[in-house]
Amino acid sequence: MKGLLFCGIFAAVLTGCQQRTEVTTTKGSISVHSDEALLPLMKLLVAEFQQRYPEAAITIVPREARSAVVDFVNDSTRMIVVDRPLNREELEALQGANIEYREYAFAYDAVGVIVHPTNPIREMRVGQLDSVLNGMTFRWPARKGVLLPIQLALCGPNSSTNEITRTKIMGDHQFSPAAQYFASNSEVLDFVQSNEGALGLVSLSWLQGADDSITILKLGDPGHPPDSTQPPGLFYGPEQAHVYRNYYPLSTKASIYNRELLRTVGLGLISFINGIEGQKIVQKNGLVPATMPVRLVETTSTQVNTQ
Repeated sequence: MKGLLFCGIFAAVLTGCQQRTEVTTTKGSISVHSDEALLPLMKLLVAEFQQRYPEAAITIVPREARSAVVDFVNDSTRMIVVDRPLNREELEALQGANIEYREYAFAYDAVGVIVHPTNPIREMRVGQLDSVLNGMTFRWPARKGVLLPIQLALCGPNSSTNEITRTKIMGDHQFSPAAQYFASNSEVLDFVQSNEGALGLVSLSWLQGADDSITILKLGDPGHPPDSTQPPGLFYGPEQAHVYRNYYPLSTKASIYNRELLRTVGLGLISFINGIEGQKIVQKNGLVPATMPVRLVETTSTQVNTQ
């Protein structure tokens, strides 16, 4: 009888050990709720991770930034990816719920201000952009000699692109009541490509390969020089070097927020994204790596790239 009891306990312990070894940083499943602004980049990162580790099953759920944070607070997901810092209300909600989590910054992104390629405007001061976004300016020369109504194309009200723009450009102003809202960055991009009077706000992650079908405006802020080496009033586009040095006014930080403290496949994905191979994918997709050294290379007298 004692022998049978010992064998039974040993079998139970052995089974428990076998079950624990099934969950590792390269094996297991997780659902990641990703800010839709970062969806193209996250798909590339997850695809590469799963190719390297076939036993990892990662599901990406596209969400608006604020909706992803709500899911995180409500424990509907253990991991989210957001293309902006959490705001005060969100941080207070996490603190009030006594949620233990960690933030992993992995990239620097930006909101691109895009117009139809026939639009003669190539540069805009942040005050002019604010005037367009809040509806005070409602016509512009979309074609040479022709004034057209400005068609403002935005992602959903809870999107990261909108919140970044409100925080950094608009102050207390609200978006124009005439603004049109779309479910995704992709739909905003399609609308601007098809309408001469359109102006849209789109994450850089969605603008790779779209240079011929839209124009990305350069922005300038005459009241705030980017640093002591540059005079105020210069215009900067969302090139990687300008995003890295925060010269471009609508630069932002992309982070992963994780509630899972065990060594699961979620931590494996974070480690990959913040490692050399993941950061290479970040850079190739037009964003700036956040965890690896960045080298600035001057290619012309006015253009600087990151490597």
